Amino acid sequence: MNFLYLLSGSPARGAAFGGLIGVISSGATNFKKYQKGEINATDAGIVVGKEAISTGVATGFAAAVAGTVGHSLLLIGGTTLAVGISVKYIWDAGVESFEEKRN
Repeated sequence: MNFLYLLSGSPARGAAFGGLIGVISSGATNFKKYQKGEINATDAGIVVGKEAISTGVATGFAAAVAGTVGHSLLLIGGTTLAVGISVKYIWDAGVESFEEKRN
């Protein structure tokens, strides 16, 4: 079974997979920063958690939308990328705005 078809069948599965990818990507980046002394362990954990949540939300939305567009691999792939990138951008901008107002 094609991987995109598998994800497009379940927003929850897509969100879980996206969250895992967020942890892997952000974890590697922040571990390097931690080793160099640029960030402490608590801050690194917070950044990794935020990235996991935002990536999971974006991938969940993308999976939900991709599940409604049909069975064309190109259409599912394009929709997944467009929706995922858009939701991630909007989510990150909202979090950044919230944190700026809070500080």
